[in-house]
Amino acid sequence: SDFLGYSIKAITQGILPAVRTYVDTTPGEFDSFQDIMNLYEGGIKLPMVPALEELRKQFPLQLIKDLLPVGGDSLLKLPVPHIIQADQQAWRTDEEFAREVLAGVNPVMITRLTEFPPKSSLDPSKFGDHTSTITAAHIQKNLEGLTVQQNRLYILDHHDRFMPFLIEVNNLPGNFIYATRTLFFLRGDGRLTPLAIELSEPVILGGLTTAKSKVYTPVPSGSVEGWVWEFAKAYVAVNDSGWHQLVSHWLNTHAVMEPFVISTNRHLSVTHPVHKLLSPHYRDTMTINALARQTLINAGGIFEMTVFPGKLLALGMSSVVYKDWKFTE
Repeated sequence: SDFLGYSIKAITQGILPAVRTYVDTTPGEFDSFQDIMNLYEGGIKLPMVPALEELRKQFPLQLIKDLLPVGGDSLLKLPVPHIIQADQQAWRTDEEFAREVLAGVNPVMITRLTEFPPKSSLDPSKFGDHTSTITAAHIQKNLEGLTVQQNRLYILDHHDRFMPFLIEVNNLPGNFIYATRTLFFLRGDGRLTPLAIELSEPVILGGLTTAKSKVYTPVPSGSVEGWVWEFAKAYVAVNDSGWHQLVSHWLNTHAVMEPFVISTNRHLSVTHPVHKLLSPHYRDTMTINALARQTLINAGGIFEMTVFPGKLLALGMSSVVYKDWKFTE
């Protein structure tokens, strides 16, 4: 808990102000890919704040040494990801895009496609028909002669998760995201590859929040269409990383444990075998969650400055999902 406390103080007092200054040519944005690479190659000079020094002294972990080296200028220098150590453009490939869906920050969302075209579970009385606009014509040429019915298709479906919030999100200054659906194909050589990405934005029609959608398919790099395909993949990554932070990680890992921690301590003696079994897994859970509510997911907190900017959106989105979570399932 001390480590987390110092870490959060270091982020809020030292690192975030430095990053804001670093990107201040266009507030809230990187101005070029080189700006991003400089985080790995050169680093960002940080102000001298007590929390950073305490983090270095109290927790001599290799990760801390790599990020915040002692001596000379106080720099935030990120370790170079393995995927770009040999090739700085490797992240742009469709193969890497698909790999990260299975082995990236949020590998728990992809599922096998069970109906085509994908349908929506949004309430039709509020949202109308949100059935996907992806058709067989969009994907057939890349199926290696197979059909949609042969169970080699997978989907990363963030459409229903984000559509109810998009009007509020996109009304914020400088904000725009889509709700995304991405289809993948498991090739004969065992590799996963993207087939189509559907980007949808909300449209109010007859009192319903309907969707205006467009489907994009893979295009070789080097052309205007190739860059449009890169942007489509980027919008998918925005959905996926945001859902990871707020739901897969915060909600489904941290928050859902709280009732079990409280119940165990209220109803089981500390000498009970089950209490002894569970207690090590609960260590610092409540402390970490309390700190997260103060600095990470709170209104104006780190998540809202970096994932989906805007007051109350982080807590609002996670609360809606939590409300429908059933402890007995």
